[in-house]
Formats: sequence, structure tokens, C-alpha cells
Amino acid sequence: MVNSDIILNYLEEVADPEVPVLSIIDLGIVRNVEVSDENCLVTITPTYSGCPAMKHIENQIIEKLESKGVLNIQVKQVL
Repeated sequence: MVNSDIILNYLEEVADPEVPVLSIIDLGIVRNVEVSDENCLVTITPTYSGCPAMKHIENQIIEKLESKGVLNIQVKQVL
């Protein structure tokens, strides 16, 4: 079973689409990860309000975690 630390390690592999040398972890986009039973909730926040890349980042998070075998993923955006 995965835990939040493992999820955070996986998300280190997700590059920011605008600054690909930095991960979404490096930029502080990922605010929180909660894992309970078979569910995974990732809370993200934009680097600036109105960031047009947030939907793309959300999709990257889901794709990355699914490729690692994580199921029932939710991504929540907060400001």
C-alpha cells in the first residue's frame, strides 16, 4: 500500500509545463497528499492566480500516479 511520502516521491517526477527543469514539488504546487484506504487526494495550488497550466498539471498528476498503480485519485485545487 502506498502512503503520502511515496506519492510525493512519484510527484517529484512531474515537471512543471512552463519550467520543465523544476517539478511541481519544487515549485510548491503540491500542498498536501492524503492517502486513506484505496483513495488518494492531492491538493494543489497555482503558482499565481489564473495560471493556465493547472488543468494540464492535474492531468499529469493523474497520469503519473496511475502509471505507478495508484487508483482512485482526486486532485483538488485551492488558492
